[in-house]
Amino acid sequence: MNVVLMITYVFSAVVGSTLIKLGSSAGMKVLFTAPIVHMGVSLVTILGILAYGISFVTYVVLLTRFDLSFISPLLVAFVYVLLMFTAFLLFKEGFTLFKALGCSLILIGVILVLLKR
Repeated sequence: MNVVLMITYVFSAVVGSTLIKLGSSAGMKVLFTAPIVHMGVSLVTILGILAYGISFVTYVVLLTRFDLSFISPLLVAFVYVLLMFTAFLLFKEGFTLFKALGCSLILIGVILVLLKR
């Protein structure tokens, strides 16, 4: 069950970020403008916010089941690496040698954390 919760968190956090980025892109139909920040909010943005809500609730549940020093770095690492690939594939953002090296180091760190457990 815990693995399902971890996958749910990572997936919903990545989907949330991706949809919010897509929803703020030019060409999206704006439903309303958020006051104070003056940001146009589209249906895709709202779906991204809902995905983030799911990730938040899942994260709270995971925090009750694991040590903070274990679960937070583990999940953040996976979200970061997946978002980097999503940004490269979907938004055509650059993927440099340094980013590849950074991803490798992050994954090595995750492995070390898992081995130490």
